[in-house]
Amino acid sequence: MNHDPTLPATNTGSTRTPAVDGGCASRLRADQIQLAYDDQIVIDRLDVTIPDGQITAIVGPNACGKSTLLRAMARLLKPMAGQIILDGKQIHSLGTREVARRLGLLPQAPIAPDGILVIDLVARGRTPHQTVFRQWSTNDEQAVRNALEVTDTLDLAERRVDEISGGQRQRVWIAMALAQETELLLLDEPTTFLDISHQLDVLGLIHDLNRERGRTIVAVLHDLNLASRYAHHIIMLRNGAIVEAGHPSDVITDRSVHDVFGLRCAVIDDPISHTPLVIPADNRTHRTNQQTQ
Repeated sequence: MNHDPTLPATNTGSTRTPAVDGGCASRLRADQIQLAYDDQIVIDRLDVTIPDGQITAIVGPNACGKSTLLRAMARLLKPMAGQIILDGKQIHSLGTREVARRLGLLPQAPIAPDGILVIDLVARGRTPHQTVFRQWSTNDEQAVRNALEVTDTLDLAERRVDEISGGQRQRVWIAMALAQETELLLLDEPTTFLDISHQLDVLGLIHDLNRERGRTIVAVLHDLNLASRYAHHIIMLRNGAIVEAGHPSDVITDRSVHDVFGLRCAVIDDPISHTPLVIPADNRTHRTNQQTQ
């Protein structure tokens, strides 16, 4: 597979006011949602629109609500107020199996059963399609094989998940999500704990899934430069609110990075992908200068 992204060049000097692109076509959106754990409100009255057929990256500092938002959009966390809309219906009005046929989720740091084979784990992605009257079929067999081929894991099929590398394991988890054959795919920090080579490998796979198969993908990412390179649309959160949303060149600016992450930086044109590239300043020098003023 060719994992070289071919995203359009960006204007790194542009800025704009926060927006949510409410006019774009979308099968998945959130309307005025309030999300909380126990009595602790994490997100309050948030509107989010996920553009169809694009890669959307959700970025922001730790504990700003990124994974919480993704969990809500996957129907794992019910809003205290507002609603998540999937294909024109409130997601909580749909059954679990029905949602799983439309939307795939790769959670953060998933755990595989001890000793399970790669092919058996990927086959679990077909669970939403199984019923009392519809058992395993040749269609299921083909879906699993296709998922293994697309993720370049077919040669790992008979190996145990716990004996392959971290990068290979992450590709297998993505294969399981692909075996569901959903057009929407949500990924919670898919590059966590991977070295830079495997991060690029996984994000290249995501890029190919979007470009060649038309998948709509939402991923929580920590690396702003990788988010800029691989995403068409970025949502930047701070304290549970959207600060910026839109094209990477509009969202990733020296001002937004400073306002959201407290990081002084320069944002330049990436010479390879022509997307925003964040070059951090030395924050220690900045803090020292502030203390002496």
